[in-house]
Amino acid sequence: MKRKKLVLDTNVIVDCLQERDINLEASRMLLTLGKVGEFSLWITVSQLTDLVYILSHGGKKALMPAVLEQLRKLLTFVRLYSPREQDALAMLQTTWDDPEDALLFEAAKALMADAIISNNAKDFETDAIPVYNSAEFFAWLKEAEALSYTLMEG
Repeated sequence: MKRKKLVLDTNVIVDCLQERDINLEASRMLLTLGKVGEFSLWITVSQLTDLVYILSHGGKKALMPAVLEQLRKLLTFVRLYSPREQDALAMLQTTWDDPEDALLFEAAKALMADAIISNNAKDFETDAIPVYNSAEFFAWLKEAEALSYTLMEG
């Protein structure tokens, strides 16, 4: 099996890091498997700046060192994609309600991603690239490719 290339929506990372994800176990497993190289995980540069702002609650100085360290660790196994001019122009032509989601979709297309992982799949107005939450992604892997993953305690 070729290693799956997955583009992560900002909400997956925030929800996982803040332990508020309804699919927390599956999201942790996804990040863990990305860390060991089972999947190729991607975010955009603009998401990185969004993550700094969101995780630091609007840029609170007291939170900034811990947030930056958390993101440095994340980027040891999550790759960054710098959107190209054509990605931005395509986003500007979109009719999507959320331009950030449209830009993430354009990045996923450019990366030839296998899927987008989001806790708000309904926000992605596309059938061109599958969009799953973490739990749905693992259910799809089990059904489509007979692959089953489980995190072991300890």
